[in-house]
Amino acid sequence: MARHKGPWFPAALLALAGTALLAGGKFPYIFFYLTLFVFLVPYIRLSRGLKRLTGDIRVSAEYGQVGQPLAVDYRVQNPPGGAFLFLEMVSLPGAALPGARDRVISLEGGDTAHYREEVRFSRRGIYDTGSFRVKTGDPFGIFTLEKSLAQGRTIKVYPHLKPFPGVTPPARQHFGDLPVKERQFENYSQVADLREWQEGDSVKRVHWKQTARQGRLVVKNYAHKGDAALNIFIDMGERSYRRDRGHLLEDLAVEAAASFVHENLKAGIFLQVFSQALPRGRLLGRHFRDYREIMDHLIALSPGEHGNFTAYVDSRSYYLTPRSSLYLLTPSLSLPGAAVYLNLKERGFSPALFYLALREPGPEERVILQRVKEAGVQVQILYASGGRQP
Repeated sequence: MARHKGPWFPAALLALAGTALLAGGKFPYIFFYLTLFVFLVPYIRLSRGLKRLTGDIRVSAEYGQVGQPLAVDYRVQNPPGGAFLFLEMVSLPGAALPGARDRVISLEGGDTAHYREEVRFSRRGIYDTGSFRVKTGDPFGIFTLEKSLAQGRTIKVYPHLKPFPGVTPPARQHFGDLPVKERQFENYSQVADLREWQEGDSVKRVHWKQTARQGRLVVKNYAHKGDAALNIFIDMGERSYRRDRGHLLEDLAVEAAASFVHENLKAGIFLQVFSQALPRGRLLGRHFRDYREIMDHLIALSPGEHGNFTAYVDSRSYYLTPRSSLYLLTPSLSLPGAAVYLNLKERGFSPALFYLALREPGPEERVILQRVKEAGVQVQILYASGGRQP
């Protein structure tokens, strides 16, 4: 719906008409009619034309990745019969998108204006293209009319995914589809391959049909399959990020969590994602089709006043599957927190601590990390600059 800015304009016309009627004389009447001709007629024509004006917003993709260019298309269609000497397209990409700027165009009757804006996102998150508005008015700026043509569209931007070689949840039980190296997880119902008999092989491994055909002892190699469960804990406590300028550590936490989720869902590993900032506390996934639903929540995470991270992990651990893996992502280290991680190890979990850092850890942090590592907890330092130190 078109609306005007400057509510004094209709009131000024009424006041001028009243003055002309009361004062009489040629000059007030001439001035009154001149005002009607110069301002009121364009006002009525532009109002009618603006009501018939249509437009829409289209985006090249509703999902993107940090640094990836996306196109936002804006279209304005003017039906026959109306003309606009100037039409300002306001908030083209909207304030939430980088590179936002307005345009001023002119439209004849039946014309269509089409513009494309290419945007790049430096951070993960959920962005709105903004409402698409146009405004016009008289050349003197006495009145302004505007109309909203289309509502904003949402673009969800995911972080980059990084490989973490050697980081795999250990199997916790038999009867799964996860390939493992440990011989105790041999699945005797699945033969992986056949090989020639070697000294020390059990007679139970002999493949008698192939032995008879080949005239030599042939034994079976069984598939090593197990099942694993992964629990990813993301620290989103406000105090943990009090020195995080530019959201570097915050984005690193989400980036690492996204990489773990992507890799393990591809492998068919059941996982849960926990964070104090999640509305329902946790996210579940078993199949790769669950990846997008999980990520739509992760990209919206931000630090807040959510309490102590290690206390949160400890309280949640009593509801987790025994012997499952715990990936702990945090930029905060303390001796009481280290004690919680060691307790998790003693209770049979497989914890892995991923310490998020802007720079090399100081002496106190290195002592804590070393103690945790010596107790059998896997430790990795993830640097916001992109480096990784085991």
